[in-house]
Amino acid sequence: MPELTLIIGGTRSGKSAFATELAKEHKHVCYIATADSRKSSRISDSEMLERIQKHRKNRPAEWKTVEAPLELDKAISNLVGDIDVVLIDCITIYVTNMLLGSHEEEGDERIIDAINKLCSVCKNAPFHVIMVTNEVGCGVVPDNALSRRFRDIAGDVNQIIAREADNVYLVTAGIESKIK
Repeated sequence: MPELTLIIGGTRSGKSAFATELAKEHKHVCYIATADSRKSSRISDSEMLERIQKHRKNRPAEWKTVEAPLELDKAISNLVGDIDVVLIDCITIYVTNMLLGSHEEEGDERIIDAINKLCSVCKNAPFHVIMVTNEVGCGVVPDNALSRRFRDIAGDVNQIIAREADNVYLVTAGIESKIK
């Protein structure tokens, strides 16, 4: 029976490496990248493009790769062929993409609706889904309204996915702990 797995951790915690190792247990893997690699993207600067390149180098060449900075639910619904597991990296970049593309009044509810729809699609998918996300609630209180709004939405999103997930892992300093 396909399962939804959430892997959560701080920046540079080892969560993507752990997710990659879990995905490697399957023969047919589809990697969905939420970072927008286009130079025209609002969040793609030289440092972000270097991160994207590093992630590309760290995953097996035979994996199918799909870039989906928005509308993850549609990207997953449109997958065809032999797929055993889908690895989505990462949900917080996906939230950022939606947040930067919305007006404050409509944005938060639209983001939550998109995450609920994504969870529904993943729970009904014929393959396993692994989602990677950042734990953003353990740091200092951000000094500006947009950053606080992002932290709050990301926290809500992580709670929604964790409730729906069959498995949840927390990764700290490269060590994973199963918390659900």
